[in-house]
Amino acid sequence: MAKRSKKGSKKPTESMSAHAKIMQTKRRRDRVLLSIAGALVFGVLCVGVWFTSSLKILEEDYSIVGLGEPVVVQVHQLNCGDCDILRANTRKALKKVNSDSLHYRMAYLHKDAGITFASRHGAAQPTTLILFDKFGRKLGSYYGVQDVDELVERFENML
Repeated sequence: MAKRSKKGSKKPTESMSAHAKIMQTKRRRDRVLLSIAGALVFGVLCVGVWFTSSLKILEEDYSIVGLGEPVVVQVHQLNCGDCDILRANTRKALKKVNSDSLHYRMAYLHKDAGITFASRHGAAQPTTLILFDKFGRKLGSYYGVQDVDELVERFENML
């Protein structure tokens, strides 16, 4: 009886054409490059999530009140259009004032810490700004949407 040759006993590269070998090499290279690009994108996303979460934590840190620099705290409610407008106007005003010594914090009314802070300072309504001097004394509470120019004037008086 004649010996049968095992199917596939030859290495795949021996029976491939030159073009097929080149294409196989290119596909392998593309898979490696795609893996590297995927790892880089994943790393960038992780850093972005970490950075965003650290900013949120900093935004809700009220311990800075009374530590030698003035602070503006906004009482904010989720899904509140006026709160979003006030936040945008406040950020624009802070950019115009351009002072590193004036800090901005958010007291969210959907979180226990925000409710406690707002209640302690008599501002449990959304769309409220509470201004503190560098010693932690309350300079005033302002309810409702404020114009950017008014905010700039108030913030400059705090410095």
